[in-house]
Amino acid sequence: MCGIAGILHQRASSSLIKAMTDVMLARGPDGEGYHVETGLAMGMRRLSIIDLSHGGQPLYSAERSIVAFQNGEIYNFQYLRKQLQSEGYAFQTESDTEVLAHGYHAWGIDELARRLDGMYAVAILDRNEQVLFLLRDRFGEKPLFIAQFEEGFAYASDMRVLAALPGVGVELSPAGLNDYLALHYVPGRRTILANVFRVLPGEIACVPLITKTPTFSSYYSPPIGRCGPVSDDELAEIIESAVNSRLIADVPVGVLLSGGLDSSIVATIAAKKNRGIATFSMGFKSAEHDESDYAKLLAQEIGSEHHHFVFDEQSFLELLPKVAQSLDEPIGDQALLPVFWLCHEASKHVKVVLAGEGADEIFAGYSYYSQFSSVPTIKDRVRTLLKGRTTNPTRRLIHNHSPVTPSGFPLITDIAGREALLGIQGCVPDTWEEEFIFWLDGASDSLQRATCTDLATWLPDNLLVKFDRMAMASSLEGRAPFLEPRLVAAGIARLPSSDRMRGSASKIALRRVARRWLPESIFERRKQGFVLPMRDWIAIWARERGDVGQYFADVPVYGPTLSALGVAVAESISNDPARERYHFAAIMLCEWSRAFPGRVNQIAESYRSVGFA
Repeated sequence: MCGIAGILHQRASSSLIKAMTDVMLARGPDGEGYHVETGLAMGMRRLSIIDLSHGGQPLYSAERSIVAFQNGEIYNFQYLRKQLQSEGYAFQTESDTEVLAHGYHAWGIDELARRLDGMYAVAILDRNEQVLFLLRDRFGEKPLFIAQFEEGFAYASDMRVLAALPGVGVELSPAGLNDYLALHYVPGRRTILANVFRVLPGEIACVPLITKTPTFSSYYSPPIGRCGPVSDDELAEIIESAVNSRLIADVPVGVLLSGGLDSSIVATIAAKKNRGIATFSMGFKSAEHDESDYAKLLAQEIGSEHHHFVFDEQSFLELLPKVAQSLDEPIGDQALLPVFWLCHEASKHVKVVLAGEGADEIFAGYSYYSQFSSVPTIKDRVRTLLKGRTTNPTRRLIHNHSPVTPSGFPLITDIAGREALLGIQGCVPDTWEEEFIFWLDGASDSLQRATCTDLATWLPDNLLVKFDRMAMASSLEGRAPFLEPRLVAAGIARLPSSDRMRGSASKIALRRVARRWLPESIFERRKQGFVLPMRDWIAIWARERGDVGQYFADVPVYGPTLSALGVAVAESISNDPARERYHFAAIMLCEWSRAFPGRVNQIAESYRSVGFA
């Protein structure tokens, strides 16, 4: 685990790449590494997890013609290492990153990507071919941003690294802001910033050193359609294998344990492998929102070393600005603050934590999927074969007649509300959205279409951003066993819809196999979700600010953009307090906006101090 960055520019230098990677110190406090040559600089900050003594980067292939940097972990690196050794490659370290250098040399970028199981953002330089490859993991667990500017190109694990470059800047993207005000996150290739973009999950960016212009190709998209059944025995075997593979580390590993089904499965299997494993849970004073008692019961059952914390309104008020300062991109997820604190406390005991992210999208765990859980009729099947282009009411991600996404996920604002706030009429879909909808149209039924929507949007661009940023703020590596590729394929494409959801009953197959591991009290519970008593806390926050509209308007740089939003939020908090999702997302956007430009200016000054301006 680490943070990576690189720049293609005639004035690239060792001092510049050090300034760029220093921005990401929390991602990698244990070491640093660089590769610099004429017109190019690559670097990293290291969080030591595997091969603590010799796993520094970069790592090279034979004759140093291939240079590899990585943020993340390759879980099947030992298997790939044996394959490469059988082909005559000699290894100098036990690091998973060395597999990338030799693997590219042996198989090329496309075949290497197809063989990897892990969470990663990878940069590979082919010095002979004079090309840079950027590779992101299948489900978007690790961030990878890019920007073109003033005859240059750069990439980084943190948007602030790029925003500070001359010609990039902190200008907001109108389309990105529109997305944020609908979803409380920005999906797809674009970001909240006008000049910074993402490498998508399962994608390779190819950047020739001469032109510095990237082209993109996909090596993976989540399976859609149907490709055969999966038995309970096979499903259980895949889940156990996925958890065990995510326990590989040369440092202590723990589990974030909510008390719900998904994290309980992970913790129980992990405890069989690592006796006395540390588990961490967060509770709330409100009994309506607290499920930590279930976490404590399970911890006793599996014999884990359990750590429990309580989050209250004072925690909310104190942590809100701190969390905003730790974000390179805003997200309005209510769980940000307690996850930040939980990761901070966990980092005092372990360097890696496992969590249950991904299970709801794979096994149909959200209540709003229930509208899609009926058995499809013959007419439904015909419409699917015709790709439903005229019958499906959700032909866009957010600009639909009803304020929902194709998954049924409720938006925080409708079209009219966003147009009034932003002063724009509609928003033209970008290439990513068009391709996303086309891919969705290949779904075998409406439930698969709904869950795949969230797998490609809500999961990588909200849940995994939250997990990554909140963990890395405390130099903690977060891993998601349910995102093992075989397990995703088994849940999304091999389980029939009736084994995922029936009416309001969710995760049918997962609950069935969970009986092998969990006590009755856990697997029969309805999903509670990580929902907080946010309404009261926001009211307290608003009272402390006095004039909320003015508070938004006073934000440097974005004041004019945010002033209309601030007035709307102040009025809504007073007249419609039940819209706490909207209120929290707006507050997080404001708090991020107060912190982000100043931090970017500091970084830009560090670039200027080494002669890059």
